[in-house]
Amino acid sequence: MRFVLTGLLVLVVITAMGITAYRTLKPAETVSRADKPVPSAEPIKAIQYSELAEAPLIVEGRLRVYAEQWRVFADTPVTAQRMMTPHWSYRRWPAEVVSIVEVEKPASGVGMSVVVTKWSDGDIVALDAEKGDIVWQAKIDPAPGESYKGRRTGSKTMWSPEDLFVSTSVVDKQPIVIATGKDVVEAIDPANGTVKWTKSFVAEPGCRTTDWTGPDTYYTKNTCTKPATLEIYDAATGLPVGTWRPPGASIGTDAVSNWFIEPSSCDLGHSGCLMFKAAPTGEGVVTYTDAVSGLGTITATYYSLAPDRTVKPEPVADKDTVIAVGDVVAQQVTGGYIWAYSRTTGQRLWMSEVNGRLIGGDPRNFYLVNNEYQLLVLNRETGAVTSSTELRIRPADRFVFSMYYLHAGYLVIERLQTTKESEIDDKYYFSQDTVVLVGIG
Repeated sequence: MRFVLTGLLVLVVITAMGITAYRTLKPAETVSRADKPVPSAEPIKAIQYSELAEAPLIVEGRLRVYAEQWRVFADTPVTAQRMMTPHWSYRRWPAEVVSIVEVEKPASGVGMSVVVTKWSDGDIVALDAEKGDIVWQAKIDPAPGESYKGRRTGSKTMWSPEDLFVSTSVVDKQPIVIATGKDVVEAIDPANGTVKWTKSFVAEPGCRTTDWTGPDTYYTKNTCTKPATLEIYDAATGLPVGTWRPPGASIGTDAVSNWFIEPSSCDLGHSGCLMFKAAPTGEGVVTYTDAVSGLGTITATYYSLAPDRTVKPEPVADKDTVIAVGDVVAQQVTGGYIWAYSRTTGQRLWMSEVNGRLIGGDPRNFYLVNNEYQLLVLNRETGAVTSSTELRIRPADRFVFSMYYLHAGYLVIERLQTTKESEIDDKYYFSQDTVVLVGIG
């Protein structure tokens, strides 16, 4: 009898555990909203602030937003030394976080900043950046294989989203979020979730896998035409702006007719890109560094959209890294000097011999990480170094990086032991708290 009772007890326990697991892991949407106000943005200093386990987006200089496989959450303040108890949290299961963008409220202060999230089941959810409340929800047919690709830190999901972009209206300068799915693209008003336009490509399935936004346009390459065709649409209306192919593009094998193209000088990921580079073939294209070393001869040419919305070459842009801010373009052959030119006149403005890696720019400065692991600030007009910030937490630190984020006076870098993505996390990331956040002076 005792064995029977014991068996029944075990059965009851197992059944209870099963019910508990189901209640915990069943498909769910959970919102833990903020219960306290967000502190004001702090004055930014040119110092190290934080070592973090995950890669944040920074909103209004007051919040850090993170992504995990099934959860998006925020902490505050931005300058906290470590990750803090979540200010708010939003969780869905079994859907996974695919992409995130943030759209900050205008300078007038009217409205709210939103964090727009896209999930593997096609749900698009906008969250109030300050409170964590759901502002609106939309749905798009997801492309096959959409999943969380952020690994341990979420950096790729946060800093290089593949199917969620931001642009603006050429007329009223209001922000527009553009989402892509399975042979479809939608433009959404981030303030209220209104779908402004939809473009369906179901008649040519699987043909558009390379896309990005410019300041007020959406670009996508149609690989089913021979040769491929770049299609350009107005971001606010979805109306066609034009089509384009690089000079010399021709019919041939897929490797030839699917010519090379890549966005360049982008605000974040593939959003707000001022330029793109293209070559008339899809094979044999090398970097400028490799061409100089004799490893090939076909290099890409840089292009941009002229005020009349025709594609024009950027004649002074001819290096591996090109960053344009307004009329000034700074460029660098990998590891070499930095040259700055006027995009309008072609006049050389300055040259810097500082060694390192050019990583970004804004209306005041260009930014470089030098060989001594320092962030250098170069004046946009003169090239003079105006400040530096140490990126090493400890003097013995040695790391490499491929993902980084510049925004609102902060630089965030994901430190790695190697850029070989096939390595396991323990050999890939520099440390457990592998993300470093510094202020820019």
